[in-house]
Amino acid sequence: MTTPSIDAHVRLDTHPAHPSAVTATLTGTRQDLARGLLTTCGFDPLDDRTMVMARIDREEPF
Repeated sequence: MTTPSIDAHVRLDTHPAHPSAVTATLTGTRQDLARGLLTTCGFDPLDDRTMVMARIDREEPF
């Protein structure tokens, strides 16, 4: 029996305006699995395809 593949892709990058934040862009047909895993790791949703995790342990220069 062949195991079905999970079509979920996550692209991690630094936030363009805040270098201490990480963005995750989700693609694929099974984004719900990736979204659930990222949520348990501390990411918050921005929209249907983008999540962000900000690390605030010091002030950033403006």
